[in-house]
Amino acid sequence: MGDRIARERARSRAGRILAGVSGLAVFGAMIAGGPVAAAEVPTTGLLASYDFSETSGTVLRDGSGAGRDATVVGGEDWHAGYMQFDGANHVKLPDGLLQGEDAATIVIETSPENLTGAQFLWNIGGSGNAATGQFFIQPVAPRLSISKTNWSGEQTALATRKLALNEWQSIAATISRNGTGTTSTLRLYVDGELWAERTDSTVNLADLATHTLNYIGRSAYTADALYRGKVSSFRVYDTALTATQLGDIAAADAPASAAETVAAIDLDALNEQDLAQIESDLVLPKAGGVSWSAEPAGVIAADGSVTQPATDTDVTLTATVDVRGQTASRTFDVTVLHAPSAAEQAQKDLAAVAIPDSEDVRSSIALPETGSRYGSTLTWSSDHPEIVGVTRDGDIAPGVVTRPAADTAVTLTATATNGAAVETREFELVVREAYAMPETTDYLFAHFTGTEDSHTDEQIYFATSQDGAKFTDTRPSGSPVLSLAPDEGDGGVRDPFLVRSPEGDRFYLIATDLSIYHRGGWGNSQATTTGSTKIVVWESTDLVNWSEPRLTELAGSIPGAGMMWAPEAFWDEATQQYYVYWATRSVEQNTFGDPVNMYIATTRDFVTFSTPHVWIDRQISIIDTTMFKVGDWYYRASGDGQITIEKSKSIDVPSVATTATTTGSENQWTLVGTLQSIFGGTTEACGTGRNYSGNCLEGAEFFRYNEDDRGAAQELYGLMTDQYATGRGYLPFRTTDPGSTSTADWSKATDVDFGVLKKRHGAILPITQREYERVMYHYAGVGEDPDAGPELDATVSTRCAAGKVLLTASVRNDGDTAAGVVVATAYGTKTLAAVAPGSTVSAVFTSRATSVAAGTVTVTGTDADGETELAAPYAAAACG
Repeated sequence: MGDRIARERARSRAGRILAGVSGLAVFGAMIAGGPVAAAEVPTTGLLASYDFSETSGTVLRDGSGAGRDATVVGGEDWHAGYMQFDGANHVKLPDGLLQGEDAATIVIETSPENLTGAQFLWNIGGSGNAATGQFFIQPVAPRLSISKTNWSGEQTALATRKLALNEWQSIAATISRNGTGTTSTLRLYVDGELWAERTDSTVNLADLATHTLNYIGRSAYTADALYRGKVSSFRVYDTALTATQLGDIAAADAPASAAETVAAIDLDALNEQDLAQIESDLVLPKAGGVSWSAEPAGVIAADGSVTQPATDTDVTLTATVDVRGQTASRTFDVTVLHAPSAAEQAQKDLAAVAIPDSEDVRSSIALPETGSRYGSTLTWSSDHPEIVGVTRDGDIAPGVVTRPAADTAVTLTATATNGAAVETREFELVVREAYAMPETTDYLFAHFTGTEDSHTDEQIYFATSQDGAKFTDTRPSGSPVLSLAPDEGDGGVRDPFLVRSPEGDRFYLIATDLSIYHRGGWGNSQATTTGSTKIVVWESTDLVNWSEPRLTELAGSIPGAGMMWAPEAFWDEATQQYYVYWATRSVEQNTFGDPVNMYIATTRDFVTFSTPHVWIDRQISIIDTTMFKVGDWYYRASGDGQITIEKSKSIDVPSVATTATTTGSENQWTLVGTLQSIFGGTTEACGTGRNYSGNCLEGAEFFRYNEDDRGAAQELYGLMTDQYATGRGYLPFRTTDPGSTSTADWSKATDVDFGVLKKRHGAILPITQREYERVMYHYAGVGEDPDAGPELDATVSTRCAAGKVLLTASVRNDGDTAAGVVVATAYGTKTLAAVAPGSTVSAVFTSRATSVAAGTVTVTGTDADGETELAAPYAAAACG
């Protein structure tokens, strides 16, 4: 009877998956490789069985009939037959699942996607941190272990082989008490084959007293990473199954796993281009053991690369998954467009060109010289070359902007040459009048709070200061000025940096796309391996009205990149571009020691970036580089085990050495010193005030003090450092010479009050008095609006003249400064001369109609402080 039930269950799962695949309206599918339900799944001793067939919700239902449902924690990701464990989620199994048992078998069908670091495939029992005992599989160097306490008491069966990445495997663990009763035998199987065995474990299953931390995909240790991979079944027995029985389970699960994998493929979601109009390479998923073929041949290769044919061609893609000899296939019908002619290629290259903020140009722009689609040669002409230059000058690329005395329309013409084909396209720009940058007198501090206890902690907050010593928070905790939604990017932003354009009237706020809170804490975050490689960018022209956040790919081209941390930017006058630098982990491009290194790229608009390259590579990880210029020298400070300060007269020369070099030319980066060496720091515990090493400090930030805050010093610079090890926020320093190592030139800034909110890895930007007033008014609700325009009052009356309706708009200036006034109606617009304080002016408009409907007149007034706009209504009127 039990065998018949097992066969029925095996047929049910495989049949359900097969029906789901073959029932797709657009795609065909098939299962191959023999009967899908020949193997028998044992049911004797079955305590719980999960087939992951759910499509929504957080309940993982037990199919054994025992009612032991489990719970998905951290975000469900169902695929109608398997669940994606993405490094942020896991499954909580029922308490007491194996409590009081002497023997057990646990079988999991999974396709691992990451096999590095510390992680558990599953855990039964208690906590490793609290030493309450656990039974688990560690999949990286695959082992089955049990302990009464924690790692120090583990009894282990260690395999000599490795699990396969992105392939389905049936991984089984058995434990049973030996005849003596004092020891147990541990066995680890993969696909029914014995991989590891320990016959003398001194820890038995019954020795586990705690059974409340039963998980799939989560470790018994809070600092360990969560599992990443696919899981399609999980079974728990109260008996040790034989190798034959485990082979039957592996055989029974194989066809369903294969079918589930092809059923879950969503090419539309993976590819931005329309699959009915393919012009470039496709993304074809391989995870789960997917392989690809295509008919006709020669158009789409197995890796997704596309060779456009002479005519539009329908292609049938076939995805095939082989799981232990059982295969499932699914077809996708797509269309690849014909290879464009030379003229079409030139046109497409021109169509791909975009000039951000083209109607509000305030700084040099990026003018590409090579087409991004087909590599056409792009050249440029300008009807105002004195405003927008279009020729390359050595290292200076085309697009240098010299702002005119008044707003000016500029027409650029791009010419694309592809072989004998020549095509053109015009771009209309508006270049804003030159801006006279006022003296900076105050400071804006952008930061995040760093407690990581809620969604709002890892967002952007502003604080201000008038002297660089006492800072005032503009918003309370929980009310950031800029933020990402939970489903936007990683859901949080850290490490903000404020950039002022060289002209002074455009700002960029750049930041790390990362939320440790949404990733479940540092122990579960895998932030360096699965983190975002995008930079978060906001733009503003006044520090209070910001663009929507833009997440732009920055580090994705770096091989193996899994993070893009703490970006900063520096405008280089010599090459008329920004250098952007940040930390990324890449094993493939690493030369020394730890693979977390600093990278650098260039941009003019924070939309398109050059290809990044390694900037700093050290023996240990290096992060959080900050840079500024003093005279002819660039100075940078980095976290590389110390807070290391270097100098150079050239920005982007790579530094690849085990430690910062002490000698070199002036165009190479050479060591100035470390905060530890400058201040004679000690190795005592962090927080005592005498340890300035990288064990205690990170997130270094340079800034320049305003002239009115330097005291007797001719120049004064600040260097803030984040006391991350103790969570105490910033520790500030000052120097009159960043190239010095003397405490005569360096001091701890003991008078700085950073305000109520904890300040974590941010940036201080010197700002003008008006910018300070604007930020305080709009964010803190303090003071008056410095941009408030003239105080105007407007009324509109109607009357008849020669049988036609006339509108008369009267505008009174109630302010104390003269104002320019523009009156706009449906019947014309008039610009009035400057209206003196207390004066009233009128503008008359002829409708040329015998009747008019009710409407409004728009009155716009401007003065030195800003602009005011009024809408003055008038009633319907008729004449005759």
